[in-house]
Amino acid sequence: MVTRMIGTPRHRYVWHHLGVTEAPPVHSDAEYLDNLTRKIFISGFSGDPVASRWPRFREVFYAFDPGTVAEMPDLLIDHVQQDPGIIRNKRKLRATVANASEFVRIGEEFGSFHDYLRSMDDLPYERRAREIGKRFASVGPNTVYYFLEDAGEPVPPVKPEGVKSKRSDR
Repeated sequence: MVTRMIGTPRHRYVWHHLGVTEAPPVHSDAEYLDNLTRKIFISGFSGDPVASRWPRFREVFYAFDPGTVAEMPDLLIDHVQQDPGIIRNKRKLRATVANASEFVRIGEEFGSFHDYLRSMDDLPYERRAREIGKRFASVGPNTVYYFLEDAGEPVPPVKPEGVKSKRSDR
């Protein structure tokens, strides 16, 4: 995994305050989209019923390549919804395509999703979470928190209001 040290004194202060001494690892946009989508589909379930189905998700969503997923037509999503190998929640399936489109826009604006996250390094967690929640479909406080945590991004050690503990945390 590739890591880099935080470049500016301000970044070092912010990240040190959160107990982080190295910047988060750099992931590809497809890896970030994969992680975000998984968190969206896990939301609302106890345990992780998505784990055994995730290889099929990766197949039907073209390994989460944002450009390819963003171009999936509604007819294909309707077909994917009939696949017994995935969780067939139409709202979340459509959110995956909408979120891939947002990843493409972020890539055009910032260069990559990782660079987008770095553009928010000076923001407190609450503002970063709100920004991500506004940009993406089907993303609430739990999804943002666990997405950032799993991506290696700093999150508060005490879960913010509205973020439920994972079953294993209880």
